[in-house]
Amino acid sequence: MIRPKLSPRRPLAATAAALAGLATALALTAPAGATSASPSPTATATPTATATPSATATTPSGGEPGPSCVAAADARYTHTFDGPAGKASITLTNGPLCRGEEQDLALVSYVTPSAKFAVPQYVLDKSVKKFTGVAPGELGVATLDFAVEVPNCYTQVDFVFGSKLIDPLTDTSDRYGDRKVGSPTGIGARSTGPRAWYNGGSGTCSAAPEVIAESDCDGNVELTLVNRSGNAEATFAIVGSGGFTEKVTVPLRKIETRKLSAGEAQEITVTAPGMKDFTGGWQKPADCQQPEVGTPDASYESSCDKMIFRISNPEDGTPLTSVFTPSKGEPKKLTVEPGRTGTVSFPASKGLTVTVTGDLDSGGPLKWEQPKDCPSTGGGGGAGDQDGGLPVTGAAAGAIAAGAATLLVAGGVLFLVARRRRIRFTV
Repeated sequence: MIRPKLSPRRPLAATAAALAGLATALALTAPAGATSASPSPTATATPTATATPSATATTPSGGEPGPSCVAAADARYTHTFDGPAGKASITLTNGPLCRGEEQDLALVSYVTPSAKFAVPQYVLDKSVKKFTGVAPGELGVATLDFAVEVPNCYTQVDFVFGSKLIDPLTDTSDRYGDRKVGSPTGIGARSTGPRAWYNGGSGTCSAAPEVIAESDCDGNVELTLVNRSGNAEATFAIVGSGGFTEKVTVPLRKIETRKLSAGEAQEITVTAPGMKDFTGGWQKPADCQQPEVGTPDASYESSCDKMIFRISNPEDGTPLTSVFTPSKGEPKKLTVEPGRTGTVSFPASKGLTVTVTGDLDSGGPLKWEQPKDCPSTGGGGGAGDQDGGLPVTGAAAGAIAAGAATLLVAGGVLFLVARRRRIRFTV
């Protein structure tokens, strides 16, 4: 039997196949959690922990460093100041302020009695602003600008930390001290720059007083004392009716009011330096409604011996005062209050007239007219009989005379009651 000769390649191929199978078996039996020492190109990286923001630093969501913040006490500034122009600015250099922090500043101008420091001083204009804290990651305002009016007379301009202003500034008032921006010590030293206070100007400041009077329907007058455009305080002296006097000082750019009652407002004079004297008094406004007033009843009577005037004033009337002037004798004055009745009388005489003037007016003389059948005041004898016989005498004559006298008196009384004349005169 002839056997073929074996090739050396076949054993090598079998050996290689056996090694490959062994490697595959080892891979299948390895632990599931094992990982390759080299990371896979598609593997996800584990996130890096973010640091918690501190009180002086913030980290926005983009991961870039944010602006640092400071407490108000640690803030530092630079500033500019122009006193004559009334302008200033200040910049926070290490801010912003942290949330909840704030810093007020103010620029203020005064009118003063001198180009150098002197008192009293009064505020003319002011500008108050502040830096406020911001939340982490936010940007705050870095610069504040201020401007105030400066008077065209002696003045002082101050740029200060804080919003509390001194007005007026007097011998006994507070001072700004090191609150002034740019001071060498204290809170003012937190800002770098020129001294932020100024004294100067030229000329004495003066007031510009003005008076406005307004009457009401009740007789009162309200005075408005104005010093709106002045550069100094104004002092007004008020003099009213009934001995009323008062002095009122009005600061510059201010207004004060005073109300005078009906008894004080009939005649008013107001004086002030730099103003023409004001003179006036209560004047009834055109829009006042006339109150309902009752009409009085005015009449007179002519009796045999008197001329009598009677005035009845209703409850809703006003006080009435009239003068009764007779053609003979002295005038008489009568005042009748509401709800009252008053009378005036004059002795009757031939040709008597009375003229009424005042709140009631008769429109001319009123004449006394003698009623008919008034008792005769002259003497006269009795009449004889028609036949020319002797007059009756004795007891019968006396009885007749007595009866006649009684009838005459009774008739006269009845006549006075029935024949008195009542005539109304003009109210």
